[in-house]
Amino acid sequence: MSDPERKPTAVLGIGNLLYGDDGFGPRVAQALAGQRLGEGVDVIDAGAIGVDLLDYLTEYRRVIIIDAADMGLEPGTLRTFAPEEVRSLKKGSQLSLHSSDILGVIELGAALGAKLADITVIAVQPELLAPGDRLSERVEAAVAGAVARVKKMLD
Repeated sequence: MSDPERKPTAVLGIGNLLYGDDGFGPRVAQALAGQRLGEGVDVIDAGAIGVDLLDYLTEYRRVIIIDAADMGLEPGTLRTFAPEEVRSLKKGSQLSLHSSDILGVIELGAALGAKLADITVIAVQPELLAPGDRLSERVEAAVAGAVARVKKMLD
């Protein structure tokens, strides 16, 4: 798909709403839903997506991914980065159809020669990754900061 045929921008909230702080991405997507973000911006609660993430990365010119990631920081800390600035620390980097290893999906797309979007990741350091439908207090407090970062990036 050539650039003029690609949609402008997607904001993807990635994670499992039923697994504690892993639900951060979808919670941010919910907070952004209905807000004025500019023409051509699609906010998508992508849930616990696997290799289907690749569809979004090739359908749009720009993708902002919001997710929880273990970065060894204080819980609730936000970081913004491009995928090429980091590496996955997951052991046994085998990608499955149900994997949510974003960096693995991006690497797969590049290996397949796909023309990928300009990708930015906004990640929060989780505190609690266990069954449950609530975010920890510190990660919940980071939702507003992530919303602000997305809005600033879209200005």
